[in-house]
Amino acid sequence: MANVLVVDDDEFLAELVETCLSTMDHTVTLVGNGKDALEKMQAGGYDLIFLDWQLPDMQGLDILSKYRSLNGTAKVVMLTGMRDKRDEVMQAGADDFLPKPFKANDLMSMMAKVCP
Repeated sequence: MANVLVVDDDEFLAELVETCLSTMDHTVTLVGNGKDALEKMQAGGYDLIFLDWQLPDMQGLDILSKYRSLNGTAKVVMLTGMRDKRDEVMQAGADDFLPKPFKANDLMSMMAKVCP
């Protein structure tokens, strides 16, 4: 199963994602800000990162750009309520895009797609 990092400042949403992924036997780590996210991402060991667009201290695209510049190789799926940003997200180096709000089935489908 996958080792997943979930970066989102919405604790309720992050915990729902954790619960859903844990039932699928994935290991999940939660962080709620960009500083902690970058530390975890740089430490490595993740197969997949769900990364929120807007965090209290940084923008998700800035985190993604820094991670990719450090040769980060984990799959990254951006999470955002801004549905019209898909092209921008993909150009920034994300592997996919999951618009909020999403359902558990959407999350499971994304997991199957990016971590077969």
